[in-house]
Amino acid sequence: MLLEEVSRDDQDNRRDTEMKMQITANIKKEDGSELTEPTTIEVDIPEIEAFTGPRVFDEVFDQYERGVLEARNGVVGEATEKYLSTVGKKKPSRRQNGKEESSLKDQESIP
Repeated sequence: MLLEEVSRDDQDNRRDTEMKMQITANIKKEDGSELTEPTTIEVDIPEIEAFTGPRVFDEVFDQYERGVLEARNGVVGEATEKYLSTVGKKKPSRRQNGKEESSLKDQESIP
């Protein structure tokens, strides 16, 4: 085995070893209390050692960026589902119902 092959194999092994990034989304009310449970996603990212030089930077960073963007979209999607589920469970208040009724009366009186 040539020294170049050993070096290349070592670089490939380093790319396979990954770190993890954890992304958490919290939806909070104005008073700071949480509207829903936090949503967390964990994604594998390349180890720092995978950035072995300028020739592999673009490839390794692309792996990092694609994974992180996919995870971000996933965590926001899950948080949005929780948010909309909470909105769907909310009962309209009497105050809001009264406003809607008066608004309809106002519209009916417009010539």
